[in-house]
Amino acid sequence: MVVDVFGAVFCFKWNSSNDTYIASCLVGQGLIPCSPWKPKQAVSIRVLEMFHLARLQCPALGVQAWIKTLADLHGMAFKPYSAQQFTICFDLYLEILDNAEKRVKTALGCDAPDWCLKNGCLACTYKLKVEDKLIFAMLLLMDGNDSLKRILRKDKGFNEDGVAHRGDSERADPRAADAGGDYLMFRERVDWWTKEQLAEEISDEPENSSGCEERWKNLTEELTAKMWGIFDKTGIFVALCWDGGELAKYPLAIVNALLDAFGADLGIGYDIGCGHSTTIRHSQLGPKAAWLNLKMLVGAFHGHAHNRKCQLDYLATYVLGLGLEDLEGAERLFSRSNGLSRSVRYASVFHRRQTIWTYFAHLDTFETYANLSTFLVNNYKQAIEILDTEEPLKYAMEQAGVTENMLKSRIQEEKAYLNTLLKEPQEKTDQMEYYQLLVNLADRKEKFDEAFGEGSTANGNTRRHAHENYNKVVKAVQATECRLSIEVRWTSEDKEWTDAAELVVNRQYRRAVDSLEALVVKRLLELTKVNQSGLGYKVRKHIAKALQVRSKAIQSALQRYNSAALALDPPRQHLSWEEVIDYAFLANFDILRDPTGNATIRAWADPAAHQLLDSYHKLKRAKEEIQQLNIKIRCVVTYMKDEREFLLAKEAEILPDDPTLAFFIGKYRRQRGRYDKIHTKHFYAIRQKLGNRFTADLTPGERADPTSASPSPETDGSENGWLDGDGSSDDNESEDAWGEELGEPSPQFPDSVKN
Repeated sequence: MVVDVFGAVFCFKWNSSNDTYIASCLVGQGLIPCSPWKPKQAVSIRVLEMFHLARLQCPALGVQAWIKTLADLHGMAFKPYSAQQFTICFDLYLEILDNAEKRVKTALGCDAPDWCLKNGCLACTYKLKVEDKLIFAMLLLMDGNDSLKRILRKDKGFNEDGVAHRGDSERADPRAADAGGDYLMFRERVDWWTKEQLAEEISDEPENSSGCEERWKNLTEELTAKMWGIFDKTGIFVALCWDGGELAKYPLAIVNALLDAFGADLGIGYDIGCGHSTTIRHSQLGPKAAWLNLKMLVGAFHGHAHNRKCQLDYLATYVLGLGLEDLEGAERLFSRSNGLSRSVRYASVFHRRQTIWTYFAHLDTFETYANLSTFLVNNYKQAIEILDTEEPLKYAMEQAGVTENMLKSRIQEEKAYLNTLLKEPQEKTDQMEYYQLLVNLADRKEKFDEAFGEGSTANGNTRRHAHENYNKVVKAVQATECRLSIEVRWTSEDKEWTDAAELVVNRQYRRAVDSLEALVVKRLLELTKVNQSGLGYKVRKHIAKALQVRSKAIQSALQRYNSAALALDPPRQHLSWEEVIDYAFLANFDILRDPTGNATIRAWADPAAHQLLDSYHKLKRAKEEIQQLNIKIRCVVTYMKDEREFLLAKEAEILPDDPTLAFFIGKYRRQRGRYDKIHTKHFYAIRQKLGNRFTADLTPGERADPTSASPSPETDGSENGWLDGDGSSDDNESEDAWGEELGEPSPQFPDSVKN
C-alpha cells in the first residue's frame, strides 16, 4: 500500500492477520489517516505532535500556515483541501491523547466531575492537619475577555411562519457538547442565572452602596443584555486561583460553582466587584453567599477607576487578610491567550472549544505548576522588602505626629465621612431649589420690566413671551413656598439667601470636579489600550484621535473647575494641566470634591498623608503575606512528596495487569515530577539567602483529609529523605536517576511497552 504523507511517499505492506483495519495498521506505523476506509493521505504522529506543541507555545499559529510550511518543506504546491485533511488527523490525535489521559485519571481516582475544580491549586486546596486558619480560605479572581469571540456564519432562510431570517449556517457537530473537558461550564448552568433570578429593583442604602455603578458600562443592565449581533460567541469569562489555576464563564454561575466547591471564607477579585456584590446580594445566591461569608474585592489595577469609598471597602490594599495579592491575574492570562483569537475567530464551535481547552490545560500543567515556586518565592522576597521599610515608616509617623491607633481608625473615619457625601440632605436640596427659583424670578422680572417699561421698543411676541415666562416662574415659586411652608419670601439681604447661595456655588464646584474626574478616568483607560499588543493600526489611530478630543475636553473641564474654585470663599485649590493628568487615583478628586467638609479631614488631604496611610497598610499586608506563604509553601512540599509516593505505588500495583496503563501512569508521574526539583531548589535558595527571616517549614506535613481532593496514600509522617538536604541538584539528571537518589526505584517495563 502506498500512502501520500503530505508530499512524502510512504510504502508498507498490510498484514491483515495482525491488523483488522487499515487505519489501525497505519497508526501502528506512526501515521494518522485522514479517512477510515482506503486512505490516500496520512500525517505522521511526530508532525502532529510538533504542530500541537508549537501551537501551544504560539497560539496564533493556524492549521493553514502549518500546512503551507509542510508544503514548502516538501517542495510541493499548497493544496487548500490539505488543511481540512490535516484537521481531521489532528482531531484524531487529540482524541487519542484525551482518551489516554482519561484512562490515567480513572485509574488514579481523579475522574470525578468536579475533581479539576477542587484540585486546580495545590497550594490552596491541599490542606494539612496542623495549619493556621486564614481570614480568606482561598483567594480567587474572575474577569471577562472578548478577544476570543467567534464570527457567526449566517445563512438566509425562512422560519416556520415563512418569514425570511438569517441563522447559523454551520452544520451540527455532536462533538461540540463534550469539547472543553473540565474547563468549560455548560450553557444550562449559566443560563439559569438570568434576570428572572434577580430582584426587580436593585438598590442599596448609602452605607451599602459603592457609588461606582454609573462608572462602569458592564454594570448597566441594558448594555449587558445586548450582544454583538455579528458574533456567535463574544469571548470567555474566566475565574482563576491566586496563583493561576483556571476555570470559566459568567460571574453568577462561577461564584455559585466556587461556593459549592470550596465552601466558606472565599475572597473573589473582580474589576466591578463592588457592583457585583450588590447583584449577588439581590439574587437567589445572596443568602448562600452571606452564610458562607463571601467577600467580593477589586483588583489593584482597576482601583484607579473606583471612587474613594469603594477603594476603602474593596481595594486590595485596605482589605484585612489579603496579603500582597493584586487580584489582577486575569489580565496577565488574557495578555497570553489573546493570541488564540486569530485561530478561533472563524472556527467551528467544536474547534473553538477544543483550542481554548487544550491551551488552558497545557498552561496549567507546563506553565502554572512549573512557575508555582517562583511565584511563592518572589512574593516572599517582595514581602521582606516591604517589611524592611517598617523603621523608616515609624520615623515618618513620629515626625508627622501620627500614632498607630490614629492610622487604624482612619479608615472608619473616612468611610463615615464619605457616606455623608453620597447624597445631599433633602433640606439643603430644597433650599438650593428655592434659591435658584428666586434667582430665575429676578431675571424674569428684569426682562418683564424691559419689555413693558416706558420707552420699550419690544414687539408683541417679545412682550407676550416675557409675560408668560414671568408668570411661570411666579407659579413655581409660589408652589415651592407652599411645599416648604415659607411665609416670607427671601431677599438678597436675608441669611437664608446667603446660605443657599453658598450651597449652590459648592454644588457647581462639586459638579465641575465630577466632570473633570470622569474625563480623566476615560483618558486613563484609553491610554492603557494604545500600546496593547496585537492592536491594529486603524484602531490605534482611532484611539489616538479620541485622546486628542479627550484632551481638549479635559482642558475645557479644567477651566470650568478653576472658575468654580475661584468663586468659593475662600477660593479652592487651583489645578494645572500637569497636575490633573498625573492623577492616578480617584482619591485625589474625592479630597477636592467637598470644600466645606474637607476641613474635618484636612490633616489627610495632602499627598504625604496619603502616602503614610498606604505605607502603613502595605506593611500590614506584607505581614499577612508572610503568614500565608509559610502555609502555602509547606502545602506544596507535602503535596510533592505525597503525589510521588502515590503515583509510584499505583504504577507498581497496575503494572502486572496492564503494563500499557502503568506506562502512561509513569509518564504522568515523570511529567509532574520534572518540576519538583526546581521547586525544591527555589525553596532552599531563598531559605539560604534570607536565613532566619525565612520562617517557612520545609519538612512535609500530614494531609488533613486525603479523600477531599487528589488521592494520596496514608503516610506515617516520615520524610524519607524528602527535602532533607541543601536543595542542590543537577538539572541534567534524569527523572529515574532522581528517583533512585530518593530511594524510590521506578517500576521496570517490558521493552514493547517502552517502544
